[in-house]
Amino acid sequence: MADFDLFNGDADGIFSLLQLRAREPRDAELVTGVKRDIRLFDRIAGQAGEGDRVSALDISMARNMEALTRVLNDGADVFYCDHHLAGDVPEHPGLTAVLDGSKVMCTAFLIDTYLAGAHTDWAICGAYGDNFPQLAEALAVRSGLDLPMNKLRELGELVNYNAYGLELADLHFDPAKLYRTLSSYSGPIDFLDADTEDFATLKAGYASDWDVAQNAREADVSDAGQVLVLPAGAASNRIGGLFGNALVDEEPQAAFAVLTELSGEAAYRVSIRAPRSRKTGTASDLAVQFGGGGRAAAAGIDALPDAELDHFIGAFRDVFA
Repeated sequence: MADFDLFNGDADGIFSLLQLRAREPRDAELVTGVKRDIRLFDRIAGQAGEGDRVSALDISMARNMEALTRVLNDGADVFYCDHHLAGDVPEHPGLTAVLDGSKVMCTAFLIDTYLAGAHTDWAICGAYGDNFPQLAEALAVRSGLDLPMNKLRELGELVNYNAYGLELADLHFDPAKLYRTLSSYSGPIDFLDADTEDFATLKAGYASDWDVAQNAREADVSDAGQVLVLPAGAASNRIGGLFGNALVDEEPQAAFAVLTELSGEAAYRVSIRAPRSRKTGTASDLAVQFGGGGRAAAAGIDALPDAELDHFIGAFRDVFA
């Protein structure tokens, strides 16, 4: 029997797995990558089979359906927990699914509920990292624990920051390595109290990359919100998504799209954030028009051709009018 843990390399994926394995330890093969590397079932299709156990956290079922179906039909048992677009969930005796695609939800919150609050401190980091501060606060209230919320928020946001990049070389730490480091501590407070070099690296990297974000070029400003452009480079690749989160935190009535130029290509990587306090179309409504995907509050496009920029801006204005 083999175990496989498939998880998004961002905060929501890492902190969800930390909760799950703190409750049910397994010596599993870790399958993860940069934040946008979500078709993780493709990596184990043909490997996972009869008697094997697979846990999938914070990756869209809709984007993994074909390979997921193969893994199930090959006899593996799959536990699947996620808050992204699920599509038509297959009815299969080997599948246990905990899914909620609502606009204000994250996987760490779902896992905390599934585990009856067994490791809420990790879950709070995940909610903060995935830019759901209201869920983090709800978790704290639900648990009744007196926790250093500002410190947990910083850890969650830094772990999330680490996942952004076009490839693993862009990241400060491979998400699998970062997970293993965190899992050696009993909880986030113990990790923070240890004042590790890893934490210092993330803090310094974030501060440096933020200078790049502050110099973003405005491509469009309208009643819908703003479209901003970052130059090509590893720093932009890392900070783009977090920059979008910060912008919508500051102006919750506006939508934002952060476009990062792709090196050597006439194209952009796009992070989209829908307004928080104004009812409009969703981020995924816009992303799917250009071959992207995501969820209602946040979505992305892997490569938007420069020739389609004006079309994208028009669609941005329409969706978030």
